[in-house]
This record gives sequence, structure tokens and C-alpha cells, in this order.
Amino acid sequence: MIMSGTPRIKAAAIHLGLTALVIVAVGVSGAVTWYPPNFAQATGGLRLFGILVIVSICLGPLLTLTVFDARKRSLPFDLAMVVLLQLLALTYGLYTMFLFRPVFVVFTIDRFELVTAADIPADELARAKRDEFKALPLMGPKIIAVQMPTNAGERTKILFSALVSGVDLQHYPKNYIPYSEMSAEASRKALPVSQLMERDSEAYRTLSAYLESKKLERSNVKFLPLRAKKHDQTVLLDSATGEVLGIVNVWPWREPP
Repeated sequence: MIMSGTPRIKAAAIHLGLTALVIVAVGVSGAVTWYPPNFAQATGGLRLFGILVIVSICLGPLLTLTVFDARKRSLPFDLAMVVLLQLLALTYGLYTMFLFRPVFVVFTIDRFELVTAADIPADELARAKRDEFKALPLMGPKIIAVQMPTNAGERTKILFSALVSGVDLQHYPKNYIPYSEMSAEASRKALPVSQLMERDSEAYRTLSAYLESKKLERSNVKFLPLRAKKHDQTVLLDSATGEVLGIVNVWPWREPP
């Protein structure tokens, strides 16, 4: 006799509810720590989280729906294996999100670069000249700057590595400096935010709403692009000091994406 589907469905529903609670907790924790607003989209963190949700549901509730049979003597073992598989998948997913979390917003030459933990070679992190750059942030990215080395050999090394492996100036912590030391240069390279607002109606609405919410005058604000892996964004600067006023989810280039 085939067992009624009601206990099986009930068990899967309970598992789904518990999984949802865990996923919500993970999502909220990630938004507060590793992926603050805007950065999840910029780095592809939303996609990683979406994969984590799908895998957790497939490996948990669906497997419970498949194996649950109250008459089976091996049911406790089967359910334990389901939970173990789900925990392993969750751990791997969290590790991947941790590895690709944004750690630095780096001003370099004439723009900002969003650097993730995976972008920085482990041996280069140990070579940082300043103590504050020898460890990667855990609570969201820090705004810093990077200086091109004066040594010709170091310059050549950076140029070669950028061409061959994509490891560029912003990936070398030994050249990191506090952003305050380069804020004036950032302001000099930045453009009036009005130029970006004039590009299209969507940029105008988003930037106008942000400036109004922060009580900022358009004439006192400049911008530079923030280049990221998945979606570039806009860094707003105080036109006089170069202080970072905020990061806005607006495409920063002349032509819309």
C-alpha cells in the first residue's frame, strides 16, 4: 500500500519553513556585514545568494519530500543525511559569499575600483606597509586610495600583471594609503554631478532623490565612476574637499548600459 502523501508533505513543509528562517537570517546578516546596500548588485552577491537559496531548497525540503516515510526504520538516518548535505551546501555557499565580499573601494588615478577579498593575492596582503591594510575588513568595504609606486621595476610589474592576469594597481595592498591623502586629487579628477543628471531621466530621478534626502546642493557635488565586476556605480564627492558623500546605484558612464 502506498503511504498517504499528507505526512510527507507536512514534513517537507516544516523543513521548508526552517530552511526559510535560516536563509532569511543569512540574508540579513550578509546585508549588514559583507554586502551593504548597492554592493550586493555591484559584486554579483545577489546572484550568489539566489543560488544559495535554490540549492538549499532543493537539497533540503525536496529531499525530505522524497525520502520521508514514517514506516522506514532508516528514516532518522535518511533525514540526518539530508540535513548534513544541506549544511555542507550552505557552508560552501557562505564561504563563496565570504570570499567574494567587497573589502575596499579604492581611488586610483581617475576613478574608484571595487575590490573583493578574492581579488587580492594572499602573499600581497602580507606585504602591506601600513598595519590597517594587512587584514581584510569584515564589516563592509573601506574607502581608501592607492598610489602608483615610484620604482620603475614595480611599475613594470604592475603593468605586466594587469595585462596577463588582471591583477592591477588596486590589488596591491603595499601601495594602499588612507583616502584622506588623495581626496583633493579625487575632487580634481571628478566631474560635476549635473553632467550625469543630464544624461537621462532615470539618472536624474535617482540622483535628485538622493541629493534631496541628504540635503545636498547639486552645485557642491561631483562624481567619479565606481568600477565593479557586475554593475558599475557612482561615487558622489564633496566638490571642495573630495570627501565621499555616498555611493549611488547609477550607471556612471556617458552612455547608458
